[in-house]
Amino acid sequence: MKRGLAALLLAALALSLAGCGGMFDSEYVVENDYVPAAQAGTAAGETVTSFSELKRAILRMVTDGETEGRLTFDQAYEGDTTADMASACWELRTQDALCAYCVENIAYDLNQIVTFYEATVYISYSPMTPSAEEIVHMAYATGIEEIVEDAIDQGLSRLAVLINSSSYSAEDMELLVSRLYRQNPGLAPREPTVNVNLFSGTGRQRLYEINLRYGVSSQELAARKAQLAALEPFAGMDTAGLSDMEKAQAACEYLSGVCAYSEEAQGDSIYAALIQGQSGSEGMALAYVELCRRLALPCQIVYGQRNWQDYCWNIVEIEGQPYHVDPAQFSVNGLSGSFLLRDEAIWGPYRWDTAAYPACDGPVINFGPPEETE
Repeated sequence: MKRGLAALLLAALALSLAGCGGMFDSEYVVENDYVPAAQAGTAAGETVTSFSELKRAILRMVTDGETEGRLTFDQAYEGDTTADMASACWELRTQDALCAYCVENIAYDLNQIVTFYEATVYISYSPMTPSAEEIVHMAYATGIEEIVEDAIDQGLSRLAVLINSSSYSAEDMELLVSRLYRQNPGLAPREPTVNVNLFSGTGRQRLYEINLRYGVSSQELAARKAQLAALEPFAGMDTAGLSDMEKAQAACEYLSGVCAYSEEAQGDSIYAALIQGQSGSEGMALAYVELCRRLALPCQIVYGQRNWQDYCWNIVEIEGQPYHVDPAQFSVNGLSGSFLLRDEAIWGPYRWDTAAYPACDGPVINFGPPEETE
């Protein structure tokens, strides 16, 4: 009896539902595949489609100095997401010069969201390295001279340069810094000591950390630079109308007037020579380079020996011909034996690496009175 009653009730319910079907005629459901917003490049992070794109994306985070970033793997990503994420972080840490220099660790969280993966990347940097915006990026080493000169001129204690293709070794870069200063000693009151740390990447990628020390505090360095900049050694002189020989002599006379040569001088720098008034041969030779530079006269410092002792003097170009000038001895003896001399005139007491400097074999210059002619 109960089973029959239940059957009748079910039948009645089915008929009532069938009779009300018209009220649902305008409603329906459409099912689509879920496509996340991240695939369209939203704030969820950059979308990558291959291993190379993955490495570039993480490297961009490092270049921008980011400590955290998000990445989305395209649904059609080419490769093993889990394995590639681990490999990308390891390769960047060990094979990229920038990362080897400033990154302490790269970690990540990898999550699968339906049909694709998302990764949150965490980057920690060494507290001893400069910030991302302080690192100079260059494709090639061309132009590195201007960057180094500007760093010395600003009194920077550290310069980090990333060059995508460079053949410079750490020693090469140290020599370059020294050479640039000696060509333009007015950049700093004294030649900075330099130490270069080299970080290599794949191929010829190099990052150079150039450390510069000036021997004084930053405040004292700025004060001394200001003193040198305020000097007007040729004020009131029509230097444009001078010949090369007259310019070379004017520089020697000015230097001998403000600086006394001393083998025991406590300071041996351009600052000691031009401001403190006493210097050894290196300081006087560097000062002479700066004075000639202000006169637009080509001049370089020579590192050699005099009487078997380490000693410095100069080679100056007169009408296209190089000649020796010893400003330290000029301050002691005047023109005689110190000014516009040829190699053969000084070789013996003076010795130097002849392959490192131009040959001074131009015409003999006579500073005596002109010979009478009949």
